[in-house]
Amino acid sequence: MGISNRLKTPERALIWAAVFISFTASEEVAAQTILGRVLDQANEAPVGDVIIQLIERDGTERLRALSDSDGRFVLAPPQAGEYFLATERFGYLPTRSPLIALRMGGEAPLELMISPEPLGLVGLEVSVEELAAEELDQMGLSPNQLGNRWINRADIEAIQMPGLAKDVIRWQNIAGVYIDEYDATDEAPLCVRFVRRSRQCAITVIDGIVVPPEQAYGLISANVEAIAILNPTDAATFYGTAGGGGAVLFWTRRGR
Repeated sequence: MGISNRLKTPERALIWAAVFISFTASEEVAAQTILGRVLDQANEAPVGDVIIQLIERDGTERLRALSDSDGRFVLAPPQAGEYFLATERFGYLPTRSPLIALRMGGEAPLELMISPEPLGLVGLEVSVEELAAEELDQMGLSPNQLGNRWINRADIEAIQMPGLAKDVIRWQNIAGVYIDEYDATDEAPLCVRFVRRSRQCAITVIDGIVVPPEQAYGLISANVEAIAILNPTDAATFYGTAGGGGAVLFWTRRGR
């Protein structure tokens, strides 16, 4: 048995299309698994590197995922209930869905369509790298101060076959920064440390949002415009104790 709903929230530029929710009435099991895809509302092209958050009624974030290069993502809530979905992506309007009721078991395929947000002033195109430099300036930092801990688009393109953001980080030769990879798989995160044997890794931030390392280092490098690696002192100033091991900031490029 299937239910098809189309929900529209034009004020958030979010369209929910083809939501098919199947469920069973047997013993209690985990909630439906959301099999989602994010598309650009302007041309229906897939949008990668979108952060999707599963949020409970009280505003508590329960889960988050990052869309892949084909715009696809998976969220598996541990229990049935009513949730919001919110999206964040540089260059796109942030969105928040109406409440979604997830039943027990099965799958809930859906498509999210998000709208681009124009960057810059009228008649003036502002690059992502310039915006990143402005954000650093607000922190009291600059690309020049960071030296080779600032990685711009030209640096990324100079690396041979940098498939993922982790490849860009891994092959940097940065004095005083130690980069460890947990294993040899493409999904493996890195641990960026400023003290060789420290147990605390640098936190990872995408377009101003702190995310798990596997999401940040799994970014497609073609979508990354700039990277800044902050030492523990600077990171702790802005991220508190969480930044005690440093921070790796990613700015993703506008569009696809």
